[in-house]
Amino acid sequence: MRLMPACTAALLLLSVAPLAACGGAADGAAPASATEQDRGDGDAGSEGNGQSGTPQTVDCPDKATAVDLPADFPAPLPDGAVVVAVQERDGGRTVVTAVVPAAEKDVLADVQAAYPAAGLTLTEGETEEHDAESNFTGDGVTGRWGIRELSDCSDAATRIDLVVRGS
Repeated sequence: MRLMPACTAALLLLSVAPLAACGGAADGAAPASATEQDRGDGDAGSEGNGQSGTPQTVDCPDKATAVDLPADFPAPLPDGAVVVAVQERDGGRTVVTAVVPAAEKDVLADVQAAYPAAGLTLTEGETEEHDAESNFTGDGVTGRWGIRELSDCSDAATRIDLVVRGS
């Protein structure tokens, strides 16, 4: 009878699923560094279509090479942010990665104030000791940001990844 392997697989899935939902190591539950691998932008099913997640590593702000942010990018970035990657995706999505020369808690306070001031409502977020994330929505735009402490930098630094979709 093949029931035992099926039950074992089901139990394994049930025990792992809550960990994946809580963020686990791949989602930044442990402190991330400038050299650790970071998660992608949440593109479920994007394998095989040539898209990849956000950059796996980023330089500290004092060594980062800046790229241009699209002029019409609708979400605010923290003060001092150095944009290091911009990707235009299908579905009208723009993915932005930046590094900020400030502690994660200060960047969190900055974005929690800046988004409502820009007419964007923060929803469905969470904060942990070294990272935080939130969905947001506003007039014609939806998105998600995630911030993470960069512990390998000599000065306090934080990474921010944003996925924004215009409607």
